[in-house]
Amino acid sequence: MENELYIDFDGVILDSQERYKQDMLGKTSLEDWIEYLSSIEWYKFLRECNEIDESLSTLKELQKYKNLKGIITRIHAFDEGIEKVRFLRENGVVVPVFYVLPGQSKSTIVMPSVDKVLVDDDINNCLDWEKNGGKALLLDPYSEKESKEVIKSLKKLL
Repeated sequence: MENELYIDFDGVILDSQERYKQDMLGKTSLEDWIEYLSSIEWYKFLRECNEIDESLSTLKELQKYKNLKGIITRIHAFDEGIEKVRFLRENGVVVPVFYVLPGQSKSTIVMPSVDKVLVDDDINNCLDWEKNGGKALLLDPYSEKESKEVIKSLKKLL
């Protein structure tokens, strides 16, 4: 049986995670974070982010020839979720999108098992997934070398 693949969005498909960090530099309060999130025009924001290493074309290949079951993404606003789905569909990615709300873990949205692999750029998400019975790959484009648990690009999954 081929493993089922679940791919994170921010930091794996787009560099949106870095954009959040840059935009919030020096702002540390909860009020700053709430104000920032409510000010984002999500359609525009996602299209201004950079694609990570041809991730969209890789996802289209994975959904055709591999067992890509879905995108799992944290959302902080309802509009963010709508626009992430729109962005993926406009770019030919048609697998289901699973939303993770603040305070939830990805392993509560999709139940991990030995045949389910999460690809994520956050080590904590990977550790939680594995702790709950799944397999995880950390995507780290800056890693010195790839290993069994670390990949530099989604292309490694093809």
